Amino acid sequence: MSMGLIVTFLLFSTVAALVLRNAYIGITSAPYAGTPKRVIRKALELANLKPGEKFYDLGCGDGRAVIIAAKEFGAHATGYELSWQWYLISKLKLLFSGARNAEIQLKNLHAADLRDADVIFVWLTPKAYPKLERKFKNELKRGARVVAYSSPLPFWNPRLVVPFSDTSRLFLYIK
Repeated sequence: MSMGLIVTFLLFSTVAALVLRNAYIGITSAPYAGTPKRVIRKALELANLKPGEKFYDLGCGDGRAVIIAAKEFGAHATGYELSWQWYLISKLKLLFSGARNAEIQLKNLHAADLRDADVIFVWLTPKAYPKLERKFKNELKRGARVVAYSSPLPFWNPRLVVPFSDTSRLFLYIK
C-alpha cells in the first residue's frame, strides 16, 4: 500500500468520524446554533446570576455563555461540550477572552456533576430532556435555577416564561 493511499485513508476516516460524531450529537442533544448574546444576558439576568455563583452551560457550543457568565456576571462558569470541533473553538475563545474563573470541558452533559450548580443554562432539543429529568431531580440542590431557551422542560413547571421573539422563549425553573 502506498504512503499516499494510507494518508488519504486516514484523512477520510478522521473526517468521517467527526461528521458522524457531530450528527450523533445533533440528533441526541442539539445541533450547534449559537445562542444570541442578548438572549444569554437576558437568561442570566432572569436567573439572577450573582458573582461567585456556579454556572453551568450544558452543551456550550462556542462557549459564549460561559464567557459572558464569567466576565460580565462574575460567576465561576463551566461549559460542557461533546463535539471536538466546538470544544476546541470554545477553548480558543475562552483563552483570548480574558475570562477568569471559567473552563470548558470535553464531556457529555449527562456525565457532568451538577450538585454545586447555582444556575444552569440549556438550549437542547426535547430528545435530550428525558435523561435530564432524573439528573436534575437527583443532583440539583434546593434553590438551583435552570434557564431553558426555546424548548420548555416537559417534566417541570416553569416559574416564569419570558417571550423573546415570535418563536422563542426563555423558561426559568427553580428547584
